[in-house]
Amino acid sequence: MMAEAAKHFGPVRAGAVVGVVLAGGEGRRMGPGPLKPLRPLAGRPMVAHVVERLRPQVMDLVVVANDPSPAFRKLKVPVIADPPDIQDAAQREGRRLGPLAGILAGMEWSLREHPHAGWILTAPADVPFLPLDLTVRLCGLMHVPEPDVLMVRHGKRREHTLAVWSVKLAGDLRRAILEEGVRRVDEFARRYVFEELVWPGGGAAHFLNVNTPAELKVAAGRLTGARSRSRR
Repeated sequence: MMAEAAKHFGPVRAGAVVGVVLAGGEGRRMGPGPLKPLRPLAGRPMVAHVVERLRPQVMDLVVVANDPSPAFRKLKVPVIADPPDIQDAAQREGRRLGPLAGILAGMEWSLREHPHAGWILTAPADVPFLPLDLTVRLCGLMHVPEPDVLMVRHGKRREHTLAVWSVKLAGDLRRAILEEGVRRVDEFARRYVFEELVWPGGGAAHFLNVNTPAELKVAAGRLTGARSRSRR
C-alpha cells in the first residue's frame, strides 16, 4: 500500500531527516567527459534527478561536491565541499578519501544548520530512480532501540552509501578518517548498532547505479519510456 501511495500521490516525507547527496565520486568507469554526477541524463545532470526525488522526502537537503562547477549551483539546494582538514588529508594522500568524507561533511552541515535533526539520509548522485517512499520505509524501521546506521539492501547487494546515519557519530567518524585512516564505509558502520532494510520486491529498478556509459544509456531509455507512457 505504501508503494502504491507513493506512485499515485508523489513523494512522502518522514520525520526530521536531512538528505545528503554524495556527488564527489570520480567516476573513472564513465570515461572522459563531465564529472559523473553532471553527465546529461534526459536533458539534465544525473544528480538533478536524485535531488528531485529525494528533496521532497526530507526536511532539508545538501549536495556534497568538491568540484566548484557552476552546474552544481543550478540545483537550487545548498552545495558544500568536504571539510578543509579532510581535503588537506586527501591532498597529502594524493587521492580522494571516498564516501566517508562526504558523509562526515553532511553530518557536520546538518549539526550546524539543523541541530535538532538527529539523522541524515545519504544517497549517491548516480542513483536516478530512487523510490519516492524511501524515507518512510527507512524511518519505519528506526524502532527502539534505534540503530546507529541503517542501510538499504536489495537482492544480494547492500548499498553502503544509501543509508540513515545518526549524527551523533560525527566525532567518531572524524577521528576514524583523520587519525585511524579508515576509508571503507562498511568498516566504520560495523562498529555501531547496524541494521539493514531489505527492499521489498528486490528493488533493482529503483537502485540502478549508473557507473558506465552503457548504464547511462539504459537509464536514459527508461526515462524516455516513462515519459512516453505518461503522455498516453
